[in-house]
Amino acid sequence: MALKSYTYDMCILQRPETSAHLFLRCNFTKACWASIGISVVTTISVLQIFSRIKQQPGVPFFMEIIILMAWSIWTTGSDVIFNDIDPSMNACKRKFVSKFSLVLLSTKPSLVPAMESWLNSL
Repeated sequence: MALKSYTYDMCILQRPETSAHLFLRCNFTKACWASIGISVVTTISVLQIFSRIKQQPGVPFFMEIIILMAWSIWTTGSDVIFNDIDPSMNACKRKFVSKFSLVLLSTKPSLVPAMESWLNSL
């Protein structure tokens, strides 16, 4: 299947859509991460970026944060492409909070208070 474009639709700079740009380096994406208190430095390698993301919240459930924000960014992009909805950092954050709240329902009970506290601090 031939694509009309290989650029990332949510990026005003129209950069090529790579996984690193899609999830970490795009200005829109960085704003989404910042909305949950995580700053992404793009002048370092992808591995170093994830290492810093892992350390920033200082919580044992960092993997849930990374996965759910990546999912929120992905679904926000899908809304742009398939539903003609303008990208919004606030919409991305709402998706993240909604999915994180669902994760709380199946989390080990000893982790729930810390996760709720972190979520409420956003």
